Amino acid sequence: MPTQTLEKTETTAPTSTAATAKKTTAKPVKEHTDSKLRTGWRRLAPKKETGRFSVALWAGFFRVIVLLADYLLAFITATVVIPLLGAWLHQRSGASRGALSADGTIAMWLLPLLFLVALLAAGEFVVMRRMWRWATRMTAKIRDARGEATGADVTPKSATRASDRSKTSRKRSK
Repeated sequence: MPTQTLEKTETTAPTSTAATAKKTTAKPVKEHTDSKLRTGWRRLAPKKETGRFSVALWAGFFRVIVLLADYLLAFITATVVIPLLGAWLHQRSGASRGALSADGTIAMWLLPLLFLVALLAAGEFVVMRRMWRWATRMTAKIRDARGEATGADVTPKSATRASDRSKTSRKRSK
């Protein structure tokens, strides 16, 4: 039996000038570039380097910054804003001229002051909570950039029931 040799043949597709022109005129795909802030965070928290600060140290740093800002906010409000607000209300209510009785002073000066102080306190609590959440987000960004997120750190989005009792075994009021 004679052995046959297979010859390799190259087949090339005919190229047209339109296909070549289409390739050259096509716009290059624009690569997604990260923002400067994101690039900065990646520099602060490289993935595999052990010589940098730990995530716990960064978390402590952000918490200290937030606590310092909270302290300054509360201190300035308590020592500057509330006394100025009280003095302004004292002058406007007529209590500074002695024209009001004790009941009038309470009604026209003290209660509005307490109401405004309560509004200021509520606003400060909102600001403090947002700053605390900001610190948590920054710590999570650093943890994610380093790849240190574990299953224990991730909280599920759906709420689970704390007790083992089901809906049917609960006592119902009639």
